[in-house]
Amino acid sequence: MKESGARPLDHLTTRPHPLGITCGDPAGIGPEIILKALDRMPRLRPRIIGPRDVFEREQKRFGTRVDLSLVDDSVEGPGRYQYGKPQESCGCTALLALETGVYRLLKKQISALVTAPVSKEALRMAGFGWPGQTEFLAERLGSRRHAMLAWTPKFKVVFVTIHEPLARVCRHITAAAVVEKVVLLNQFLRSSGVRRPRICVMAFNPHAAEFSLGEERRIAVGVTRARKAGINAIGPVPADAAVASVTRFLSFDGYVAMYHDQAMIPAKLLGRDRGVNLTLGLGCVRTSPLHGVAFDIAGKGVASAGSMLSAIRLARRLSRTSSR
Repeated sequence: MKESGARPLDHLTTRPHPLGITCGDPAGIGPEIILKALDRMPRLRPRIIGPRDVFEREQKRFGTRVDLSLVDDSVEGPGRYQYGKPQESCGCTALLALETGVYRLLKKQISALVTAPVSKEALRMAGFGWPGQTEFLAERLGSRRHAMLAWTPKFKVVFVTIHEPLARVCRHITAAAVVEKVVLLNQFLRSSGVRRPRICVMAFNPHAAEFSLGEERRIAVGVTRARKAGINAIGPVPADAAVASVTRFLSFDGYVAMYHDQAMIPAKLLGRDRGVNLTLGLGCVRTSPLHGVAFDIAGKGVASAGSMLSAIRLARRLSRTSSR
């Protein structure tokens, strides 16, 4: 983290605790969607964490009108890079931005953190040793219990496992893991104004117990423990039936999925470019767009800022609620 010699940050905002936004991978769409989102929110004065030269170049390319004095230029840029491919230099910049964002959170210099998409391959080239940003932030912020929540206006789902090969998922499905995620989701929903959340816990196998090798029994034990703690949870419910309930009168307030795609496919379909990745259990607010670096369209100016807008708005709303 390039703290020494960094320019003073007092000019960035008159608010004592602005929102922080990390740049993500410069070779992806992160800087583009940050600028597009902030162009539509001219009154917002966040701290943009990333290299100033990257944002200056992107602003010139795409014609946005964001005040670049908001850029916290304490992160070294990648130098020359190519759009649309993982590169070590871009991974280093993305990682430095994440580290700086965590530092700002710990020092209470920002009220919440919004992270732009990163390339896991580029991060690994840079020496990143975590499966994803969620696990990295949990370790850096000292969170023993955390959960990834895919948030959309109509569908909110947490993951029991996140970045695991499907062949290994079943070994991580335990009663303790299930009840932990149910508790975190219940706490979030209650803090969001739902008095007694109704939570649906998905099964792991097709038709639930009909094709189970013991996973559904462990899920059921977790649900039973959650219910004994006063949480209104049911399950295991076959995943197709659970997702179908979203569009019917039986819709639940929140869902618990067993693995990544079981949650992300319906979240992205139902989110309609408004989905947000929200990390629970960190002790602070962190959001991110519910999509990746989109290398295939990087640098073309066609990326939608919808999910980034939703991530920024949700972070602002939640940070205001948590500060009361």
